[in-house]
Amino acid sequence: MKAHLLFRMLRKIFVCLTLLTLLPNVSEAQYNNPRGRIPKQLLELSVGARAGATVYFGDLVDAGRARWTVGAFVEKSVISWLDVRGQIDAGQVHGAQEEGIEFKSFFADVNIIARVRFLDLIQGYDDARLFCPYFGLGAGGMLFNCKKNPDESKIDVEAYMSKATAGGWEDLAEKWLYYDGGMKGAADAVGLVGVRYSLSSKLWLSFEVQGNMVFSDELDAHSGYPDNNGTWVESDGKYDCLWTTSFGVQYRFYDVSKYTSSSKYSRKNYLKTRRIYERNAKRMRRR
Repeated sequence: MKAHLLFRMLRKIFVCLTLLTLLPNVSEAQYNNPRGRIPKQLLELSVGARAGATVYFGDLVDAGRARWTVGAFVEKSVISWLDVRGQIDAGQVHGAQEEGIEFKSFFADVNIIARVRFLDLIQGYDDARLFCPYFGLGAGGMLFNCKKNPDESKIDVEAYMSKATAGGWEDLAEKWLYYDGGMKGAADAVGLVGVRYSLSSKLWLSFEVQGNMVFSDELDAHSGYPDNNGTWVESDGKYDCLWTTSFGVQYRFYDVSKYTSSSKYSRKNYLKTRRIYERNAKRMRRR
């Protein structure tokens, strides 16, 4: 009888110890993947918007390069230091070419970008990191309409056309002055660097510098030009470039990451919290 009671007691102790061992794992699983509180598809998913200025670099462009750009993106964490972003931007490209001729292009750009949070890669993941620098590489495609719009106040069109008529190349001058390329498309490659500042566990601000290499020479509304002898000269460039500086805001659907922060950051947070508690306790005792 005593042996039977001892066996039952040992069994209860074993069950209690087993539950105590499993409890941290259960808590961690609930922390990393809170089932029932949010759809699994929304874990580590965020959306964002940004706005800034785009500067154009291309051949035969002298001034008036900076214009606006706006964009939106959806981002998903693949691993604790790598995100994949689907991004769409829209904006304008303006510039003044030789002879005072101006051009303008409106564009829409769609890209897939892999974004590396290099401090999380080097030091370990920290969901409470205040500043998070990153860089990214990607590719996609751009649609744009390129058009020349000469400004009468900046160029003497009649004098230019008279010169072209006298030289016998008025057709080329007409193409150069009033070129309207319509809607075109081209592939592009993207690189960006940025830093993210955490306002809360769900809301971030960001600053980014992005470069686009567009594999077309017609973003600035020309791929060639007539020289003084009326000979059409093709441009040497095979691509045009855009640089965009932007500020943005990003919202994460859930305020806790599915990735566990590195233990050293958990230790730092613990020590910081303990110091705050100790200071508050001393103040209470003084009162």
